[in-house]
Amino acid sequence: MNVIEVVAQEAGEPGAALPHLAEIVVGFIAFGVLVFIIGKYVWPSLVRSHDQDVTRLRDGMERAQSEYDDAQAQLERSRARLAEVDNEAARIRDDARADAERIKSDLADNASDEAERIKAQGRQSVDASRARTVSELRSEVGAGSVELARRIVAASLSDDTAKSRSVDSFLDNLEAMSGRSNGSSNGVSS
Repeated sequence: MNVIEVVAQEAGEPGAALPHLAEIVVGFIAFGVLVFIIGKYVWPSLVRSHDQDVTRLRDGMERAQSEYDDAQAQLERSRARLAEVDNEAARIRDDARADAERIKSDLADNASDEAERIKAQGRQSVDASRARTVSELRSEVGAGSVELARRIVAASLSDDTAKSRSVDSFLDNLEAMSGRSNGSSNGVSS
């Protein structure tokens, strides 16, 4: 048996466990007032709060998506600029290498030209010195020859012993001059 049947048997009335009609009507009215108050004041504020939360979440999600899209666009721009910088750096390196090679070639050409110029000046100096030495030797040999010729002529006019002495002297002078000529030319070419 249940509780309602036990209470009804003790009271002696069959419907004693059931509430009275006035209690049911008051309960329905109180429930209706409670539903009306909740529906009129509480429920709209809950719905409004929920809608605001949903709106805030949507706005936050949209803002986050917008910021994410902006960040992605910024990342792509940064990557593009980085690629441009890398390309520019490679171009600058290539230009610098080409300039270095050109400068190196120019310096080598200039050094070669300068070396040739210095060699030519050295050759001219040696040639001029050689010409001076040859000229001096010719004048000395000429002067010596004239002197020897004069002696020979003078000796030929005198006696035979004098002739033989003058020939010996001429030969000695020739040997001395040829020794001096060899020493002078050896000193010049060294």
